[in-house]
Amino acid sequence: MAYNSTHEYLNIVDRLTDVYNIPNNITDSLLGYLKFVYRSELEDRYSAPMLWIGMYIALASLVCILFMVAELVHGFRSRMLWFPSKYFTINSASLTVISVAMKLPVDLSGSMPGYVDQVAKLGSMAFMCTMMANLLPCLGTMDSNELLSNLAALSIQVITLVVNVCIQMQTGAVSISTHKEDPRIIQLTSPTHISTHPNPVLPFIYVILLVFLLIVYICSSLAILKTKQMMDSKYQKGHDRASKHIQPSPGKIVTVDELEKHVRNHWVMLESSRCLHFITACFNTTSASGVICVLVTILHTYTMSGTIKAMLAKDYDSDYRWSMLVILIVQSIGVLIGTIVPLSRCFATLSFEGFFSM
Repeated sequence: MAYNSTHEYLNIVDRLTDVYNIPNNITDSLLGYLKFVYRSELEDRYSAPMLWIGMYIALASLVCILFMVAELVHGFRSRMLWFPSKYFTINSASLTVISVAMKLPVDLSGSMPGYVDQVAKLGSMAFMCTMMANLLPCLGTMDSNELLSNLAALSIQVITLVVNVCIQMQTGAVSISTHKEDPRIIQLTSPTHISTHPNPVLPFIYVILLVFLLIVYICSSLAILKTKQMMDSKYQKGHDRASKHIQPSPGKIVTVDELEKHVRNHWVMLESSRCLHFITACFNTTSASGVICVLVTILHTYTMSGTIKAMLAKDYDSDYRWSMLVILIVQSIGVLIGTIVPLSRCFATLSFEGFFSM
């Protein structure tokens, strides 16, 4: 296997030695850097598939966005402004897609030297906050075992993301340091001459919001489990009471009116047992997740407003190359679209509270 950069470097050193007769100690010093050139070339070869991995991340993000749009369309078409989670729910398939979409913030070893690279990693964290706010009401559609298993899987995924981001804050991949780089280094390495850290506080804010959303999920799950117990108990009492009226006496025929009343009572009890999804959408924790989603959108919009110059200058120098720009655009669209449903749920909850208080 030929290593072009390594051979070119060797040829340059040989030419310097033959033409300019540089001393042996300088030649030995230059040859000492040959190992770094060789390693750099190997890294370039190994990182060649990262471009397609970046496109895979963008595709997974697009799938999540399409499911959120489906929820939006379903809610408007069925006139359910609390937007029941029919398509975008927590299950093994959705968690797998979300884990692919979140590869940037959990990548510990990938260097993110460009301004667009840094913003894309922050944008992935904002996108995760948005998806968590959209997924919350689907907890009401699960039975107890499914709820606990899916909550455990989501918790592991969120905790892993938070821990990895905190590690990257220490290593500098996602830095909260306010240290100023040497202007000469910025001029040579960044085409936009911008500091490589868009906002030193944003990673810390997103970590706090993700942890808070996870706490919201845990509190909502505990409330759902307790509500299920109460509703099951009330359903059983209602079922026993309604069944007494339909038991005919020996030789007595049930009338049509009695049969209609019996069916109506059981239909009401069935709908009451299924309305936990609606009750979950009206939880205060769901409204809190909507407020967090709006805050995340404002922060991300502010970040994106200062990124246009870097995007036009193609300031993305990571191994993902131009796919970082695609990821940033797709996930930014997801943040904006994903805010509509949680915000609408907040207004719907206020409307229902006002209606029931009358």
